[in-house]
Amino acid sequence: MKKLLLILVLSTSGACAGPVSQGVQKAQRRPMQRSSVVLESPKEYMKRTSGPAESLDPKPRVELVDAKAGKYALKWVGQDGTEKVIEYQRADAIDAVVSASVSKGPSSRYVYTYTLKNLPSSPTYLSGFVVQNFADSVRPVESNDGFVGLMSREIQEFKDGNWVYFGASYFKDEVMPGRETEVQIVSSAPPGLTGCRITGGELTLKGVGEHMPTELEDAMPGYEEWPRGYTIGPVDDVASFSRAEGVEYVLGRLPLFEQLGWMTPGARRWYGAHLKQDSPAAVLRRAEGDLQSEQITTEVYGVLRALKES
Repeated sequence: MKKLLLILVLSTSGACAGPVSQGVQKAQRRPMQRSSVVLESPKEYMKRTSGPAESLDPKPRVELVDAKAGKYALKWVGQDGTEKVIEYQRADAIDAVVSASVSKGPSSRYVYTYTLKNLPSSPTYLSGFVVQNFADSVRPVESNDGFVGLMSREIQEFKDGNWVYFGASYFKDEVMPGRETEVQIVSSAPPGLTGCRITGGELTLKGVGEHMPTELEDAMPGYEEWPRGYTIGPVDDVASFSRAEGVEYVLGRLPLFEQLGWMTPGARRWYGAHLKQDSPAAVLRRAEGDLQSEQITTEVYGVLRALKES
């Protein structure tokens, strides 16, 4: 069946100005971006042959059942002349925020912790998380027997870098609206900007004994429907940066960091003005204060600390 998951299972600011005082604007991460995919009934379709001299009009259509929960009914007239119905739920029927932090673990390896918050406004449970990296050495921390795998690079949305997929069975308890969970990966590579995707609700279609019309199947969205966002993850190239290259890498991403809610406008201006001229130690001291006062998030702090270590 078209557009199924192709997953390979793993065997596995002057010198150090003080932080901004409380009561001012704070950094606040933006939720994952939902897709703009529209589900519509096929405008054209072929009739089916039901006998030597008969043709059957399958009348394939998509009917909205619950807009908030992203639920639809996929309907058509089957080979036996009766109506067939398959329930479908959009993968982007979820309001979620992903936060990431990085620490040094055993053997100086980086431990990346991703906190997945399914917001109270979300209409359904969290059913999957995918995080990108650009590193040769990455290992997911498997805390239970749930599914962890790699997304195939044959899939357009996951062709760049490597994408580690944590399926619904990985999460020990169902992550309903208002709850959160964590996943971790370990790598020798320092943090850089990477992508992430998330899914909500049931991803598997339950069959009805015959294939749905091809035109109806083609009307279903693929991975482009999965909510997307940015995070930090292992990036081998960051380890080879000179100090100047690392500074340029961060400077070029400051506007996006602000857009993502990872830093306030004031913090973005400070780092834009001082990353080049201040010492790495002074910048990191400033970052520690800004993290405490919520002028930057753990993502920005992790990247700045890696810059100090380069």
